[in-house]
Amino acid sequence: MALVDIVYVHSKDPVAPEGIQYRKNSVTAMEEYVERLVLEMKMAGVSTSFRSETKDGARNDIIINGRTVAEILDGLQIVRPELDSEGRPASIVTFERAPDDWHEEIIEDIPDLLLKNALSKAYADADKLRIKNLLNEN
Repeated sequence: MALVDIVYVHSKDPVAPEGIQYRKNSVTAMEEYVERLVLEMKMAGVSTSFRSETKDGARNDIIINGRTVAEILDGLQIVRPELDSEGRPASIVTFERAPDDWHEEIIEDIPDLLLKNALSKAYADADKLRIKNLLNEN
């Protein structure tokens, strides 16, 4: 089974400019959020590990299987949910802010939709590599 190894690297709580609110306002809130995602993945049978590392002076980021979320998302075509004429989701799904409305340099502000896409892509890549290695062994 493919492994999804998640590392949340952080040095300090994010500080939002006046009038802006990030989706997760602290390292603790981000850790709790990722831990919930990891629990969901484990309950779905996905082999997942998570650790949170404090590194002085480091930029806060999430690294999945050795790649940053930005690297994983680069080149992916993310399809936004259907919106009605007023910009609201046409289905039952609701968002605090649009998924593409985020401060990319602040990992704590990443929308749920994008982080889950990054996790899915990392899992698919790891599983593809696992299958390729199995085929090469035979």
